Amino acid sequence: MDSTHYAAQRSAFMELLGDTIAIIPAGALQPRNDDVDHPFRQNSDFFFLTGFTEPDAIAVLDPSHGSIQYTLFVRPQDPEMEAWNGKRHGVDGAKERFGADAAYPVDQFAKWLGDNLMDRASVAYALGGSNDATVIGALAAANARSDRTGLTSPTQVVNPTPVLAEMRVLKTDAEIEALRAACRISAVAHTEAMRFTAPGRSERQVQAAIEYVFSAMGSERIGYGSIVAGGDNACILHYVENDQVLNDGDLLLIDAGAEFNHFTADITRTFPINGTFTAPQRAVYELVLDTEQQVIEMCGPGLPYADMHKAACAILSDGLVELGLLPGSGDEALAKGWYRQFFFHGTGHWLGSDVHDAGAYKVNGEPRPLESGMAFTVEPGVYVAPHKGQVTLGSAPYDPDDVAALTLELGLSEATAELDRRNEEAGSVDFSVPEEFLGIGVRIEDNILITESGYDNLSADAPVAVDVIEAICAEESSLPLFG
Repeated sequence: MDSTHYAAQRSAFMELLGDTIAIIPAGALQPRNDDVDHPFRQNSDFFFLTGFTEPDAIAVLDPSHGSIQYTLFVRPQDPEMEAWNGKRHGVDGAKERFGADAAYPVDQFAKWLGDNLMDRASVAYALGGSNDATVIGALAAANARSDRTGLTSPTQVVNPTPVLAEMRVLKTDAEIEALRAACRISAVAHTEAMRFTAPGRSERQVQAAIEYVFSAMGSERIGYGSIVAGGDNACILHYVENDQVLNDGDLLLIDAGAEFNHFTADITRTFPINGTFTAPQRAVYELVLDTEQQVIEMCGPGLPYADMHKAACAILSDGLVELGLLPGSGDEALAKGWYRQFFFHGTGHWLGSDVHDAGAYKVNGEPRPLESGMAFTVEPGVYVAPHKGQVTLGSAPYDPDDVAALTLELGLSEATAELDRRNEEAGSVDFSVPEEFLGIGVRIEDNILITESGYDNLSADAPVAVDVIEAICAEESSLPLFG
């Protein structure tokens, strides 16, 4: 993406701001240990507006100023520091390469802000960051100055994050191409991981293989911490230890995505470590795959976002009863929320510069309809943890919308207590889960872009059919194994 792309983003943002001056800080370096920092990755909102990748910068956008609407405060060039920590664009680079109308060393920000807040009604700034003291101090000084001079000072601090979030929901053509590239790289890496995996190798070795492919194909970094979960580790949603040996006969769940030009893929595939699904593994896998594919086929402009999760819960409820993992009927499992024993997360989320990208899921209290340019994941799963051999199923009706409202009203702990009370009053059913399913965890996740006529599965190149996966697992990997 070139400078004109970010200039267009700024222009659209400032048009929405009106007469408000906006302060958008960059990310800061985060200490890892002692004098070592974590690798830096730019704040997504700041990058969305500037394309500037250095830490400790601040962008000020002032739509009411005639000639200087975009000011960048950056670390100045410093040959001595650059010899230690890398080159800086500096003040001149901020203007020449990143299109700033004006640029200053970042240590001049506090004074500049104090001098430029008068006669402004409001300031757009997201409280809760490292620049709070500077911004609040400048506002206080402006208020004191207005008392002495009769000039007006800002009386409102508004949060720019919701405005930026709404802008980020609908991807531009350039952003779609970056997301498409991230998905293409990630699909190749998942395919190679299937070849590389074998009994006796470790989760970490497979993680290394998949992340090697990311880097080799031009990804600048991982989009999030890779999940490489063998056996019953797959029943832990955010398992990141990745330190266990892979056992013959188990499944391996990999949830990993490459980042390309600040846009990340988010793909999950589950496959047999020895290359062949057992009958129970295949049964669970095909239920999850059928659910995912039915949900994806629903996608298109106008579909309420929440309908995808409702459909996934209904399909999984029927399938879990058919497999013998739940008693009764699918309708009962759905109405009473029994499916949540084995599927307890959402069916997807927005995807983009952040893996859980910005944007509201409801508009005016109603599920948001899908629009062309939206990108999101579809990721049903079934997780039969080893301790689920005996489950207690409450008989009270379960309504997700009611639970959400109750949680908002009472808070999580009190809402949970109220739901427990309702189930105690309604009674419960004890059920034995078939032993052959214990320890099986399956998730399948694809990345969907809504188009004007339907959808595009950006991650379709990552193998998903049972016969295709087993064939790829039988192939030899070209990656070396050391140690």
